[in-house]
Amino acid sequence: MKKYEITDIAHPDNPKLHRIRALIDLTENIHVGDLGGFVETENNLDQEGFAWIGEDAIACEDSYIGGDAILADSAVARDSAYVGNNAVIADHAVVQDNAIVCDGYISGNSCICGNAILNSDEQTRCAPMIGGNARVYGELTGNVVCQGSAIVLPGVKLYNTTADCFVLKDDTVSVVPAQRPEVTASTAPKETKHHENER
Repeated sequence: MKKYEITDIAHPDNPKLHRIRALIDLTENIHVGDLGGFVETENNLDQEGFAWIGEDAIACEDSYIGGDAILADSAVARDSAYVGNNAVIADHAVVQDNAIVCDGYISGNSCICGNAILNSDEQTRCAPMIGGNARVYGELTGNVVCQGSAIVLPGVKLYNTTADCFVLKDDTVSVVPAQRPEVTASTAPKETKHHENER
């Protein structure tokens, strides 16, 4: 059974794009009959899972939205971009070219382009957050935040397998340590006692 249909409601600036309409209750916020964003063909949005295109967001050309991904607001996925798993693309963010966004939160006027890849880390379950006017061409995995006018160049691979947050803002890089439990007398490792007659 299909979860959405493509309506006759064309995009005001691009008649190739049409709004989608939910055919089933998808989530507590998306119900039968609710209108979504715009697609060019049914190949742009998976009929399985909970993936959705909302508001005035656009998925076009050979882009694909699948898994439980959400394309919202005025975000755009185009070219051969792939957005899947639990990724959220919002505001005026763009995913284009051959970019793959498997997880993370992309917002602002940011752009994920070229052969960029965004993934969550299996251990920490943290995923990249991209905002502002940041542009990502490389690979980001785990707890990485790109803000302001940060640029991740092609070929750059930043894998954060820790709970600490790596922050790229404009032209600076910093680390925000994760909160760790405080060591108290009751949780501190006990010192080994040495007797005088031990050698």
